[in-house]
Amino acid sequence: MNTKLRNRLTIAAHYFRRKAVLSGGPIEISLESTAKCNLYCPMCPRHIYTFDNENMDLELYRKIVQDCKQYVEFIWPYGIGEPMIHPNIFEMIRLTREAGIRTGMSTNATLLDDRRADLLLDSGLDYVILAFDGATKETYEKYRVGAVFEKTRENILNFLRRKLDRKSPIYVVLQMVLLKENVHEIDAYRKLWSIPGVDEVRFKRDEVQIDGTKIADVEFKSQRRHPCHLLWRGPMYVRYDGLAYPCCYMWEEPPVGDLKKQSLMEVWNSEAMVRLREAHLKGDLSDYPVCQTCQAARPSPVAFYGSLMLSSLAVRKAVPAMEKLARFYNIGVLERTNSAS
Repeated sequence: MNTKLRNRLTIAAHYFRRKAVLSGGPIEISLESTAKCNLYCPMCPRHIYTFDNENMDLELYRKIVQDCKQYVEFIWPYGIGEPMIHPNIFEMIRLTREAGIRTGMSTNATLLDDRRADLLLDSGLDYVILAFDGATKETYEKYRVGAVFEKTRENILNFLRRKLDRKSPIYVVLQMVLLKENVHEIDAYRKLWSIPGVDEVRFKRDEVQIDGTKIADVEFKSQRRHPCHLLWRGPMYVRYDGLAYPCCYMWEEPPVGDLKKQSLMEVWNSEAMVRLREAHLKGDLSDYPVCQTCQAARPSPVAFYGSLMLSSLAVRKAVPAMEKLARFYNIGVLERTNSAS
């Protein structure tokens, strides 16, 4: 049995036995290559929080990758920023693949010119989300402030042509976050992007819920039925400066460790992480209001355990299909979110 499969089985056993201290490491991590962005989108957390405009140092990135390569299966070299801004993003992807770790990222594709398209395909990236939040010029440019519909679409079409010409295996997802003024464009969006080179068209739930862009004014209650799977499998979120957070939804909370000074396993089982897992196991999230109102999709226990039998890349490819089953066919692969208007 290979070490990464053994790690997944260990995580499954610890979750089943309700253990807060884990002998297995995270299956996925997010390394914020940059906190810089070239757009200012109204549904982005930048509208409610001030983030540093800094890049992760390449040597810090290399250190973290080497530290975790025995158990981490998938790294997302992006965070709050646009990864194409980082001057070493393609080197980061290459370093990750050379360490035997799969990679994926999301990009707004505004900077995906001919040169970057070739570099991205050369880098060995496994999975890319092209974030394009509208089927019409008016809607897209309303939500992707600073971008031009025609230019970004041409960037994407050019990238897809290059992918097909090279017979590249990269998995391409065209993604629209469902927002107040684009939700009526689902059919048009699917038609727009159901073209060769696109492996999946995804309609993602809005997980930020900013007033003015969210679909409806809904107050989400603390009705979590099971401990959060992210605290057992990841991705743990690592900021550009090495400060680590339990997940990407807890960016306003204190960090749980510092990967400039600690190993990933030390942070993974830090006092703060163990205390958070214990709160989820007890079902008492009174000290964690961000967990009470978390908008992240929650897999059912069956779906979670099933995901641990697969590679992280296979799971990532399956996520949009699971979301479709839950949203359009009411099949219970995700926990229902209780809400009150």
